[in-house]
Amino acid sequence: MYYPKSQIIENQYANPGEFVKDSTGEPYSGPYYKTSDGSFFTGKNPQDTPNVPLKSLNQEDQIPLSEPLPESYYLIDDSYYIAKGLKVNRNAPRPPISSKPFPTESDYKLGEFERYFLKKRNDKFIIEVNKKEYDLFKSSNLSVQSDLYKALSFNWQISGIKEQVGKTNKNITTLMQKRFNFEGLLDYFKLNFTQYFKYIPAENLVTEGNEFKEKKTGKIYVGPYHIHPDKGPMVGATHVPYPHDFLIPISGSLERIVLNLEQETQPQTTYRRSGGSSGGY
Repeated sequence: MYYPKSQIIENQYANPGEFVKDSTGEPYSGPYYKTSDGSFFTGKNPQDTPNVPLKSLNQEDQIPLSEPLPESYYLIDDSYYIAKGLKVNRNAPRPPISSKPFPTESDYKLGEFERYFLKKRNDKFIIEVNKKEYDLFKSSNLSVQSDLYKALSFNWQISGIKEQVGKTNKNITTLMQKRFNFEGLLDYFKLNFTQYFKYIPAENLVTEGNEFKEKKTGKIYVGPYHIHPDKGPMVGATHVPYPHDFLIPISGSLERIVLNLEQETQPQTTYRRSGGSSGGY
């Protein structure tokens, strides 16, 4: 069996009457080493072969030793326990496992989803995790290094008016960092507070010229358009696989359009005025 060096006490010497060879009962004196589980072997260390199992004639060595370890035992030098000949539980609590979030279609319809973070208590290291991992650390589960990390969750906006979404996410992040002493949270996003944002998709819309300008020409646009979930408003009633121009919203127009689209519940395949309050996508 392999033993890490931290679990071995090397260069011990057996005097006559202390050990016998476990398989034959033959008396043994000479160099030996001891492992953390209370086993003895011939040789100064595992490299000094042959490593024949030994049996101690000392009654104290024959009594299994154990000692309850504190919850933070992985922070304590194991050599303390090894020096005392105590068994050490090697199933140490694990560090967190990162996870990239993936909003669902339901999340986009709702306009937000919950994100989960862990921060190392002694520095600015922040990791994003899923809900299951978050719950383990939040509940101080002994299988994870819960006492080394602080847990935090909050809602992240992902649809609506892009500029407003960015401002809302930045404001909530700033508040969470300050309120819960989660230093480094703002830096984690690297100024990208519209992560996972998507426009509310829609087709067969018509503008009469008071809502958009063409990006290439800067001219007021009149005619059919659609809203792509990633690219936003574009020329044409539907999205097509060849180049077509982006539309730049005139101040306040996209906000009105989005608010109207959010209120719609039924599909609509014919042209409709984007300033209306009925229909759907």
